Amino acid sequence: MDYQKMEINQDILKKYASGQCTDADKRAVEKWLNNDSWDSISENDLVNEQVGSSIWDKLNAEVSQHSKLRWIKVTAAAAVAVLLGFSVFYLSPPALDNHTFTNTSIENSKLFNEDHYDVQLSKNSTANIDLVNKKLTFTGDFMIKPKRDFELSDSNHNVLVFKAGREYFVSDSPDFGKIVAFQKSDLAFLPSNMQIKIREQFQSI
Repeated sequence: MDYQKMEINQDILKKYASGQCTDADKRAVEKWLNNDSWDSISENDLVNEQVGSSIWDKLNAEVSQHSKLRWIKVTAAAAVAVLLGFSVFYLSPPALDNHTFTNTSIENSKLFNEDHYDVQLSKNSTANIDLVNKKLTFTGDFMIKPKRDFELSDSNHNVLVFKAGREYFVSDSPDFGKIVAFQKSDLAFLPSNMQIKIREQFQSI
């Protein structure tokens, strides 16, 4: 296609600058741009250099503005992606879990540190803490310090409520006649012989 037989106008130039014109239009525009005589932009009318420069300046300004907006959008999208990635990786709480703990020692307690709690088993004790299904099964005694709020149902279907930042004593000892769970601060209200027994099991109390 001969560029002199087609209409070269701002719309064609904008499409060319943004890469949206056809191959034929692209060739025609490039041929027109390389022509120093400023041939006809529309229907072979002569256009002086001032008009041609004005069109080109406007086109450059619009393309520049378009590039800036596009760069801003790309930068903003990248920033959002980074922030989302950061929040998912660093701010999202760890997934709920299911752990079984065992302390086979006949003398000392044993401490375990997990994402959602720390748990200390007395001697010869086991505990399965299933946060996924909210279940608790255990034998013996243990201390648990939650790092988040959660509830667990024991083997007798009792719902035990644990609050973040507090520390709880849990036992199925025959001394209590049932499964018990109470805060460490409540140990002071137990009979002295039971307090001594518990303190002997958990040296850190």
